[in-house]
Amino acid sequence: MRKEIIKGYFYTFLATLAFSNVYVFSKAALNEVSLPLFLFLMVSVGFAINMIILGVKGGFTKLSEVPHRMWWIFPTLGCIEIFTVTTFYASVNAISEPAVTGFLGNLFPLFTTMLGIMFLKERFTPIETIGVFVVFAGALLTSYSGNLDWKDFFIPGVGLVVMNCLGAATATVIVRAKVNNLTPEILSFNRTFWLLIFFSAWVIIAGTPVIISGGALTNTIIAAILDPILAILLVYKAYQYIEASRGTIIQSAKGLMIIPVAFFYFGTLPLPHQIAGGIIAMVGVVIIGLGQHALDLRKRGEGRKAE
Repeated sequence: MRKEIIKGYFYTFLATLAFSNVYVFSKAALNEVSLPLFLFLMVSVGFAINMIILGVKGGFTKLSEVPHRMWWIFPTLGCIEIFTVTTFYASVNAISEPAVTGFLGNLFPLFTTMLGIMFLKERFTPIETIGVFVVFAGALLTSYSGNLDWKDFFIPGVGLVVMNCLGAATATVIVRAKVNNLTPEILSFNRTFWLLIFFSAWVIIAGTPVIISGGALTNTIIAAILDPILAILLVYKAYQYIEASRGTIIQSAKGLMIIPVAFFYFGTLPLPHQIAGGIIAMVGVVIIGLGQHALDLRKRGEGRKAE
C-alpha cells in the first residue's frame, strides 16, 4: 500500500513538472506561430505517439471491448477537451508571463470541488470551504492589473483561464463519475483523436499557411510530447494509485515550477503581487486537498465500521 502511494506521488510530481514546462515551450512557440497552426502541429505529434502507445499496450483490443452504451462518452469528452485545450493555449498566448497562467490554473481544483458537490453529491468539509475562499482570493490578487477601474481590473486572458479551468473540471467530474474503468491510454488517445479532427478543420477553414521556423517547430514538438502525451498519461496513471485530493496538493506548485524555466527562457518574472497571489492560491489548494483527504479517510473508517 505504501509503495503504491509513493508511486502515485512520483507520477503526480512528474506530471506537474511536465505541465510546468508546457507553459514555457508553448509560449515560446506561440511567440512565432499562429494559435491554430501551433495547435494543429502539436496535436498531430501527440496523436501519432498516442496511437503507437495504444497499439503497443493492446489498447485497441480494450477499446473494442467498451460496451456500446458507453460510446457516448468519447465524443462528449472530446468536445470538452476541444474547449479546454483551445482556451488553455489561447490564455497562454494572451498572458505575457507563463507563471501567471500557471498560478491562475489553481482555480481548477476549486471548480472540481464545486462541481463534485453539485453533480456527484460529494460531501463538502468546513476545511474545504476555507480553501475555496483562499484560492479565490489568491487568484483575484494574481489577476489584478494594477488598475482599480472595474473594466481594466483584470489582466488580459483571465477569462480564458477561468473557462479553461471550468471545462477541465467538468471533464474530470465526468471521468470520475462514468469512465473510471477506462485505461489512461484510451482516454489520452480519445483526447488527441478529437483534437486532431477539430484543429485540422480550423487550419483548413482559416487558410492558415503551414510555415514555421526550426526553433518554433522544436518548441511545438517538445510541448506536444509534454502535454498530449507525457503529462496526461502521468496524471491518469497517478490516479490509479492515489486519490485526486493527494495529487492536487502537488499539482498546485506548478506556478512556482514555471518561474525558473520561464526566467531562463524569456528573462522575465511575474510582478511581486502576482507571485504573492499565486502562493496564496497554492495554500488554498493545499487546504482543499487536506480537507478532501480527511473526508476520504473518514469515509474509509465508516466503511470499515459498516463491515
